[in-house]
Amino acid sequence: MSISDRKTRYHRRSSCRTSGSDHLVDLLSLGRQPLANSLVDKPQETEVTVPLTLAFCPDSSLVQIRETVDKEILFSNYVWVSSTSPSTRAYATSFVKNVIDKGHLQSGDLIIEIASNDGTFLKPFVETGYSNVLGVDPAANIAKIANDDGIETWVCFWNQGVAEEIAREYGKAKLIFARNVIAHVSDLDDFMAGITSILSEDGLGVFEFHYAGDILEGLQYDSVYHEHLCYFSLRSITTLLEKSQLTVFHAEWSPISGGSLVVFFSKTRQEESVALLVLRQREADLRINALSTWQEFANNCLRHRAESQALISSFSQKTIVGFGASARSSTYLNFCGFTNKHIQAVIDNNPLKQGLYTAGSSLPIVSFQEGLKSHPDFIFIFAWNFQEEIVQKCRDKGFRGNFVVAFPSRPHLI
Repeated sequence: MSISDRKTRYHRRSSCRTSGSDHLVDLLSLGRQPLANSLVDKPQETEVTVPLTLAFCPDSSLVQIRETVDKEILFSNYVWVSSTSPSTRAYATSFVKNVIDKGHLQSGDLIIEIASNDGTFLKPFVETGYSNVLGVDPAANIAKIANDDGIETWVCFWNQGVAEEIAREYGKAKLIFARNVIAHVSDLDDFMAGITSILSEDGLGVFEFHYAGDILEGLQYDSVYHEHLCYFSLRSITTLLEKSQLTVFHAEWSPISGGSLVVFFSKTRQEESVALLVLRQREADLRINALSTWQEFANNCLRHRAESQALISSFSQKTIVGFGASARSSTYLNFCGFTNKHIQAVIDNNPLKQGLYTAGSSLPIVSFQEGLKSHPDFIFIFAWNFQEEIVQKCRDKGFRGNFVVAFPSRPHLI
């Protein structure tokens, strides 16, 4: 089924995104949701909504959504900027050091980042003496930031054609990495063909993605939105890579996005690390790739919504300001039915978002200073994966009220 209107085009899949199996099982309907990053200029502006349905494929063990929104609508003009968060910038430095060590990189080796955003994760390579770096990102407004900062960035979606064009101009890549993008890809076969065609025989590939195991354990349904088509486990990402004759040899956990997995792969088979073997066994022990496990997850999401609604209702005479107008907060706010009647405003440090309103829930997005001027009784941390950073920032500026956090697991006060 395909839908077309003045703003949104989408289709609903009947088959698995990796295996092609038609055995998809619906897990949870999150209702009709606005596109998470489609911030609006005016409150209560008429918005297009699209169904959001989480499903599971028993054949591939892949958790996924059925709806695919046109990628040009989602990503050609983007509002997330990697460098906004100090913790992300700090993580970029440690990530790059780790990759350099594992990839045995030389200073002249070609390094490519797919969905490179503003170049935050390429800049440490340049600062360490690796000048042959290239970013690829479809958002012209964000890529301009990188190019202006001296990080060469092509404005396009990654596919086999783009990879072949880069190879003709620069040669093969010794390192290609993609952080928080594989879950966004609607044509995985074309995406993977591009990686296979440009990665050198002795090259290193790295994927980082929000890990299905952490989503499951932390009940992180707020990470389900139209940009995130897939929610990979180690098993399901291994299946995808093996389809392209690529082999996983190491995996490690990262704190980004509330719990991510960093997977290292290559064209040639290498000895599997102890960390990889341990993680594989852990998935088996916890039944992370079982349908029944995810059906229980769906039931717990409904319970979590009821608990969230009860908690916020108990604060009806208090002033609540949110923190973090993130895409994941959009799913949560709209699933729970929270609007500007419940929450006065939401603070966000990204200047591109300030002055706009959240999708569906119509919360005004304000600067940190403006948010604190309202003297809130509670600050609701929507960007809970940056909780420590946010709490410290608010305390440093004199906020002495309470914080509300909905994830991971259960809504509570801190």
